[in-house]
Amino acid sequence: MKKFAALLVSLVLALTCVSALADTTYTKFFTTEDLAGITDNNGFVSGCGLSECNTLILKDDGTYEYTKLLGTVDEKGEVLAPETGSYAMRYVFTGTYTQTADQVTLNIADECVFTEDWGPLVGLGYMKNSEGTASNGDRVCNYEGTDYDPMDNFSTPVYKFGGHDTPVSITVNGDSTFSYNEAASSDDD
Repeated sequence: MKKFAALLVSLVLALTCVSALADTTYTKFFTTEDLAGITDNNGFVSGCGLSECNTLILKDDGTYEYTKLLGTVDEKGEVLAPETGSYAMRYVFTGTYTQTADQVTLNIADECVFTEDWGPLVGLGYMKNSEGTASNGDRVCNYEGTDYDPMDNFSTPVYKFGGHDTPVSITVNGDSTFSYNEAASSDDD
């Protein structure tokens, strides 16, 4: 009986260790109204009724995968296919993070892989699709005369090329969502 109890305790401890090392996924959803006036290409974002689902995977090895998906998406990050056509601008950032309780800091991304599919707007000649990898030197060119560093979409919560030199500070919640902590302004430094 003691051997059985010891085996059972060992099994429980092993399962506890495995579950403690599992990757954890969190999401943050922005409606069209949430995005109004605060994104790049705001007229198209608002006019086409786009929303954004950001997904954060915190891996047990201290790395993260942080995806910003702007388009015709739902709260689960699924791209929808309405009659008017779908849109999907996806940026996947990877790097390392630190965590203390529910506070997480995403260190400046090491890499960004991106795809922009502007759906029906491409056929109308308003926007251009682009894709690539930051480490290859690929640039975002979503309309004539633009040339963005994809990493510059990292530091802001929403689709905006505002810079990539600031870590992202968030609070993770027990319901598998996260919220962005307010960034300190230069006046606070």
